[in-house]
Amino acid sequence: MKNFPRTINNKEDVAHLLAEMPAETKAYLQELLDTKDVWLMISKLADGDAGIEDSTHKVEPVMEDDIVTERYQYEYMEDPNGDIFHLGYTASSEVVKLLTI
Repeated sequence: MKNFPRTINNKEDVAHLLAEMPAETKAYLQELLDTKDVWLMISKLADGDAGIEDSTHKVEPVMEDDIVTERYQYEYMEDPNGDIFHLGYTASSEVVKLLTI
């Protein structure tokens, strides 16, 4: 992305870049969408609690000297602290709409 800025601070920057460099900006926005979901810890599991394990949930143990000392429940979800939200968008659907322009 020749001459594409290293830092984009807000929605206004994105709007300006869409007008000046649409292909590069859309590639940047697609990257934001592709990396918006992460594994987030949602709770510490109590002893005896099996937790949930499926495509969007997992249990991660904490090991000390080969002994499980704690277990945590994780969920694969949209990161509320992700770059999309740092730019000022309130939902990833706003970014999806920009890709269709």
